[in-house]
Parts: sequence; C-alpha cells; structure tokens
Amino acid sequence: MHDINYFHEHELKEHDFLSCCKDCQNSLSIIKPHILAFAERIREYTREMLEELAPNDLYRLYQVLDDLAHLEVGGHLASLILEEEEIKAVLPMIRAYYAVFFSIHEIHLARELIASQDPWETLAAFPLYPRYESLIQTQMETLPDLRSKRLLFIGCGPVPMSLILLSRFYQTRSLGLEVSATCAEVARRVIHSLGLAKDIEIVHGDDSLVRDLDWDAVLVAALAEPKERIFRQLRAVLMERDPDIPLIYRTYTGMRAVLYAPVREDHVKGFRTIGKVFPTGRVNNTTIFVRLAG
Repeated sequence: MHDINYFHEHELKEHDFLSCCKDCQNSLSIIKPHILAFAERIREYTREMLEELAPNDLYRLYQVLDDLAHLEVGGHLASLILEEEEIKAVLPMIRAYYAVFFSIHEIHLARELIASQDPWETLAAFPLYPRYESLIQTQMETLPDLRSKRLLFIGCGPVPMSLILLSRFYQTRSLGLEVSATCAEVARRVIHSLGLAKDIEIVHGDDSLVRDLDWDAVLVAALAEPKERIFRQLRAVLMERDPDIPLIYRTYTGMRAVLYAPVREDHVKGFRTIGKVFPTGRVNNTTIFVRLAG
C-alpha cells in the first residue's frame, strides 16, 4: 500500500507531456496512470479514516488531486482525459472523495478559527485562502454592483469564506443558507469569532426557503446539491420577484472537472449567460453569471 509520500515522489510534471501536445493520445497515456493510481489510493479510505487524518496529512493527500486538476492541458485534451473509459469509471469515486475532503478540511479550519486568539491571522494562514481571495476579486470586478446588494449564498458550508471576504473587503451584506444543521451552527460561531455577525446571517435549511428569505442577488456554491432542484426553485422565485436579479453559480471546467461534476446545461435551463470568468492560477471554480432568459 502506497503512503502519501509515494505520490509526491512520483509527481506528474507538466513537462512530462507538454512536449507532445500535438499527440493527445500520447499525453493521455502519460496522465491516465496518475489519475488511476490516485483513485486506487483513495479507495482504501472511508470517511471515518479521512476524518482521523491529521489536517496536514489530509491536505497532502488532497494535493495530489489538486495537482492533477491544475495541469494546463487545454480543453480538448481535458475532455479526452475525463471521457476515457477507465478514468470515467473512477470519476464518481474521486469526486465523492473531493466533496468529503472539502467538508472535513472546512471543519478543521472552523475549529481553528473558533479557538484562535487572532482568527483573522489564522484565516490568512490557511493554505487555500489566496484562492478564495482571487475568486472573490474577479467576481466583484465582473459584477461590481454586488456590493450594494444583499447576497444569498446557497450551500455556504461551515466556513462561508466567500461571504467573509465579501464582508471584509467590500462591505457586502449577505445571507448564508446551509442544509446541515451542524454546519450552520459552526458557521454562526465562525462568523461571530471574526466579528461579522452584523453583516452575515446564517440560516439552516434547503432551497425551499429561498422564497421566504430577504435577498436581491444569489450565489450557488459549486458543491451545492441537488443542482437541478436548486435552479428550478430559483427560476420560479425569480420569475415572481424580478427577472433581472443577478444569479451567480460556480462550477468546474476543463481539467478541474476531475474534482467535481460540472453544472450541466439542463440544470440551468431557462437562464441566459451574461458573463463567465475562468479560473487562473490555483483557483478551482469557473464563475458563471446568468439571468432569466427572456
């Protein structure tokens, strides 16, 4: 059984395949074993085993997948890789692992923030913090009038990082909707520890509550589920309230779709895209801006 260090010692480098960029099948043959090896490795882990890992070990295991997700292979090759039969067969397991990793690592961070004497310093030291900062910056540059709106974030999680950064840097008022009662309570404690309770409200519940809440812009988290029902609910509510209310959702494109299933076109039927921001650097999410179709 390989330990976590094995994957870093056998790390895939972009120069391993970029020289053959005109031969996609050859590139696929180079990348494929790394994806399958990662899938085989995480097959051994139950959620309980992942929860027992020290935070650093949990993150190091994830880093292998993160490196694969950020290979600059181009859209055509990414599609070829993710549609390859053996890889496609293990994608549900890899994506399920990613969702579990995300929830566990956020709980670790939440505990640190709640216990910290200086939670803002603790937050800034979080390895993924620069990615969130970059994600929010590009979101606000694309839709700057969000700072004047009350944003509803569906699927905010135990550490609603987007709402935290929007409040800190753009003074945005917001509302986080979280389906897990435990995560919602943890999120409230995190918000309180950061001194943002006046700006950010956390509500426990699912998308059925959106009709009754006070908001004038919506952000759907990349991991919020079930997508089809969430967007259907939003379509109905926006038709009642105001078709021009902006809706933002996050998804995974290109090679980053190894992390999680992308939002499909049929999920957002009835909406028209008005803007799209692809990720740069180590940001995972593509941000899509839509409104109701006319």
